[in-house]
Amino acid sequence: RIGGTANIRPFADRSMRVGFAARFDQEKQPGFFMDLAERVHAEQPEVKFAIFSGGPLRSNNPRYIDRARQLEREGRLVIYENLKKNDYYNLLNDTRVLFNCALQDWVSNTVSEADTLGCNVLYPAYRSFPETFANDPNRLYIPWSIDDAYMKLDTLLQTPHHNMGLISDWTDS
Repeated sequence: RIGGTANIRPFADRSMRVGFAARFDQEKQPGFFMDLAERVHAEQPEVKFAIFSGGPLRSNNPRYIDRARQLEREGRLVIYENLKKNDYYNLLNDTRVLFNCALQDWVSNTVSEADTLGCNVLYPAYRSFPETFANDPNRLYIPWSIDDAYMKLDTLLQTPHHNMGLISDWTDS
């Protein structure tokens, strides 16, 4: 169970996993996340992509659900559904990067939770995310740029970012 920093898994011992914890609705751009998953899987099949959902996976666009289920059948995506909060935290504690591609979020609880639990975070440089990330160019990607997201993700999968913890410290204040 996660209860203090002593329980935070060392980055090097974490699964080579990229998580997605936003709703799967169209405005969260789950298609972009799945595009990234397919691209990374083609070149680095050891990297696992996962959806973390507190309820059953649902969307305001059924095509996203169909595509996610197909990617799961093909072994390119894992869908964790009906997660309790502690189950979600335990997954974050074994994940290297939490990815977000929503273009309608402001500050997200997911970024604070992941940053607290030792995950690298990669979010679009959009709305209030540049402020939240203190304009960190390594953890913000150009919105809609799969190439920029791919390059930054590759780096964040390797080592913990030197600013890890600053977002959760700022949020905590």
